[in-house]
Amino acid sequence: MKFWQKIFLSTLVIFITLFDIAAFILVSYSYNFSLKREEDTSTREHAVILSSIENSIVNASELFPNVSYNQERLNTIIKPLANYYEKQKVYFALYEDREKIYSNAPDFDIDLLSAQGSENKVIKNQKIEGNRYFFVASKLSSYPHLTFIYARDISELDTFLISISRVFVIVSVVLCVILGISIYTILKRLTRPLNELNALTSEIASGAYTKRVNINRKDELGELAQTFNIMADSVEDKVNQLTRVSENKQQFIDNLAHEMKTPLTSILGYSEYLQKAVINEEQRIIATGHLYEAAKRLQNLSSKLLDLSYLRSRKIELNQVDIQALFSSLEILMQPTLKERKLRLETINHLKWLKGDETLLLSLLTNLVENAARASTENEIITVRAYQKNNHPILEVSDNGCGMDTKELEKIIEPFYRVDKSRSRALGGVGLGMSIVAQIADFHEAKLDIQSQQQQGTTVRIIFNKSITT
Repeated sequence: MKFWQKIFLSTLVIFITLFDIAAFILVSYSYNFSLKREEDTSTREHAVILSSIENSIVNASELFPNVSYNQERLNTIIKPLANYYEKQKVYFALYEDREKIYSNAPDFDIDLLSAQGSENKVIKNQKIEGNRYFFVASKLSSYPHLTFIYARDISELDTFLISISRVFVIVSVVLCVILGISIYTILKRLTRPLNELNALTSEIASGAYTKRVNINRKDELGELAQTFNIMADSVEDKVNQLTRVSENKQQFIDNLAHEMKTPLTSILGYSEYLQKAVINEEQRIIATGHLYEAAKRLQNLSSKLLDLSYLRSRKIELNQVDIQALFSSLEILMQPTLKERKLRLETINHLKWLKGDETLLLSLLTNLVENAARASTENEIITVRAYQKNNHPILEVSDNGCGMDTKELEKIIEPFYRVDKSRSRALGGVGLGMSIVAQIADFHEAKLDIQSQQQQGTTVRIIFNKSITT
């Protein structure tokens, strides 16, 4: 059963129950009130008629002695009065002890004759042959051997009870129909946003992550819709992020397989050549040289991959790093490469220290200088600077090499991306240096800024936060 159906049925059941209880209480109260009023009326009227009968007997006694024992005389006295009241559905009975003198009343319970004295009344509410009567019986005060019984037809009360009950049943049915239609309309209107949310949830679950709820309300459902959209945004972001990560991993694997294919092919080819071919010493030296270059390339690739893996698993602790000592280590480390390629490294330092990881910062500068060396020609200068601008410490590496265009700048930090593939392979590059630089910068919460123009050189700046230096 749906939620709106539960509310619909629950509301109807509660309404019908409460309405019927209220109707029962109201009808019962009205009936009892009317019954009490009839009792009061009957008691008063009984007293009046009883007094009238006694006066008539007293007056008749002046003419006819012992008239109270003469049934014929008593009958004559009470009958005209009974005929008058019978039109008002009031009936009389007169008994001498238990012997009937006169009666136009319906058959009644004989216990009514047990009344003791005029003040001791016996009152009964009795239903006889489908009609309800109210009986009042008492002795005549002056003639205690006589018992007067007053009977009043109150069947109209039962008719009223039946009629008013029927009216309440009809009203209850009509109100239930009206209430049912109203509640159904209101619930369908109120739960429409829930249906939209439900349908949209199914669509999102099926892959439509761009779908959003368009519910402009200022109630809880409006808040739910806003929260749902926020959740959907978060889900879409996470899915896009996972998609990008998956694509990047697949691209990384494809690039890795491609990078390993060439040196492995060279190693296998020259190994087979050395094993099977009959060659002289000069040819053997050339072949082993090619094997060495391929193995060196694999070693460089393995080293860079280990660096990336190390960066992902390492927790950074920021300490004071002496910039001058860092530059000295960089010069010593890069000296063989620069000497081999006939390049010169120039360092300019205007910072005393900054907060960071010395090993990672040295790796960052090493990769940047290696990239600059690959892009430069002989006798050019690679410049490394440390300075402060707008209270931000900056490490900068610049060269006057071949440079890059704007499209290449957007891809330069992707793993295995190389601007000039043939040149990079010739110089031993594997396309992981800038990825390492970008991760080191992220670990230091620093911004990586790359400026480059073709044939004019490249400048890479690592801009640290203000809090990283004093």
